[in-house]
Amino acid sequence: MLRPRRLVVAATAVFVAAAAVRAVLAYGPPSIDSPGYWPLTTALLLPALLLGWLVVVRVPASPIGPALTLTATTPALVFLAEDWGATAQTSTPWPATSALGAVAVGAWPWLFVGFVTLVLLFPDGLLPGRRWRWIGAAMPVSATLVTYVVGREGPLTPVPVILIVVAFGGFLATLLAAASSLVVRYRRGDQLTRERLRWLMAAALSVPILLGASWLATALGVPGTLAYTWFLVAMLVLVPGAIAVAILRHDLFDIDRLLGTTVSWVVTSLISAGVFAIVVLLAGGYFPDRVGITTAAFVTALVLLPLYHWIHRTIGRLVDPDRTVALARIRVFVRQVRDGEAEPEQIESVLRSALDDPGLRVLLRRPGTELVVPEDAIALQTGDSVVGALVLGTTSARRARRAREAAVEARLPIEVSRLRLELREALAEVRSSRSRLMDEVNAERQRLERDLHDGAQQRLIAIGMRLRSVQYQLSPGVPAYRELDEVVETLELAVAELRRIAHGVRPSRLDDGLAVALRELVADSTLPVDLVVPELAVGESAATTVYFTVGEAIANALKHARATRISISVGVTDQILRAVVRDDGVGGAKEGFGLTSLRDRVAAAGGEFTVESPPGAGTSITVEIPCAS
Repeated sequence: MLRPRRLVVAATAVFVAAAAVRAVLAYGPPSIDSPGYWPLTTALLLPALLLGWLVVVRVPASPIGPALTLTATTPALVFLAEDWGATAQTSTPWPATSALGAVAVGAWPWLFVGFVTLVLLFPDGLLPGRRWRWIGAAMPVSATLVTYVVGREGPLTPVPVILIVVAFGGFLATLLAAASSLVVRYRRGDQLTRERLRWLMAAALSVPILLGASWLATALGVPGTLAYTWFLVAMLVLVPGAIAVAILRHDLFDIDRLLGTTVSWVVTSLISAGVFAIVVLLAGGYFPDRVGITTAAFVTALVLLPLYHWIHRTIGRLVDPDRTVALARIRVFVRQVRDGEAEPEQIESVLRSALDDPGLRVLLRRPGTELVVPEDAIALQTGDSVVGALVLGTTSARRARRAREAAVEARLPIEVSRLRLELREALAEVRSSRSRLMDEVNAERQRLERDLHDGAQQRLIAIGMRLRSVQYQLSPGVPAYRELDEVVETLELAVAELRRIAHGVRPSRLDDGLAVALRELVADSTLPVDLVVPELAVGESAATTVYFTVGEAIANALKHARATRISISVGVTDQILRAVVRDDGVGGAKEGFGLTSLRDRVAAAGGEFTVESPPGAGTSITVEIPCAS
């Protein structure tokens, strides 16, 4: 546990000593550099040193802390050798100046020692196997050989070509071998290891790009110090910073997306530059220079955007397959919902599968209520109002970012699900209100029937009986006798009319149950009727609705169908009263006033009304009404 800390302390001591000596060389009697050079180079190295301390304090057992301080210490020693050797050009040269000057000329490979060490150790030490230890040992050896070759090379002391090839080839091979460890780790590593490696990949991508830019700038005559500044910033600041973040806070940003976008733009820029150059070369032989350049710019602009989208998708599948596949799956589902091939309510299962989170839940705000969004949930908003929330089963900063992206892509099915929920709630309330209204209407019908039967009808009968009594007290030949007889007959007609009205309000046949009422109803039919109905105990509303529906269906068959037989089946299944009336008539029934009235009556009872009447194949009317049997 203490070994990494001791290494960091030792590297820090070397760094401080080198910085102090360089300060003396810069501001003391030799005065080898401009006043701003020492602070600039020290500032470039200091972040790696501080990050090494941060990592070793936060993760004491990690080898990355010492590797980060080495990234600062080895360049500090290289700069010290260069500054020490530069005193040979002053009036007060320091001891061993000539030797250090020769070393400093070829010391630049040592700038890569810390970088290679980081690559080999990141994120949790050397990979198992001897070859990785050999690569780690080969790095200082190859750097020493390159330093020797470059330091010895001169007009008077030529170096054999074979030695130059071996030195530079060995150094390049060591760099490539070290870089291959990242590929091996990425292929073998778990999800956490891959996420950390992407941080290093994103930062390391800038190193060869800026190194190539530095070579180009040097070829164009830019001073070496200025030309290589940004390369040193990338290698000494950007890469150590990315590594420290990967070790301490690997989910700080969506590095997968950043890496994919960066690589996409780099590749697109290189290909676009190639297209531009090719078009200029091809068009230059046929058109003036200005026309050729304009043509090249136009062609490049045409291919730039589609090329970027294609490259971005391709690199996304390689660099960030989880995010790319997840968003692609959601987009396919959204397209299926838009085309009517999938139900929007499946969005929860789709998000669970795409985000690999079995505990994910989609909460939608119910109409007329306030949705309390959990603390770690992702709010789903439409305008300024919260319409739902995405609750993750496993929470992390990275998962939260992915979930927000997924929620944006899935906005259509989520919004449709919410609207359909509101619609179902509204329809349920309409059905409930219809059912309550139907119950109240039936209760009012029963009350009216009782009032007609027990009130007005009985009074009229009593009046008629009294009038008959008076009539019988008169002589039949008296004119009043005949008048009373006519009045009593009129009262009898009025009572009959009241009975008919009461029967229309609520069939009195239902007093003995739906089965008895239906048997009496079909007994009046002039066509043969096959009736299948068991003894049922159902609610008043459902029984009345089925009775009137069956009666209307029989009447339609008698009037319009030219049928020879009617079949009726009534039963209760799973709290659903179901009645089916079929005839063998001509079919082709059109929904007019009668069928529309029946449909409205069934809907008012909370049921469903279906008519099937193909021409020449008879008519079938089905009624299904929820009931409590």
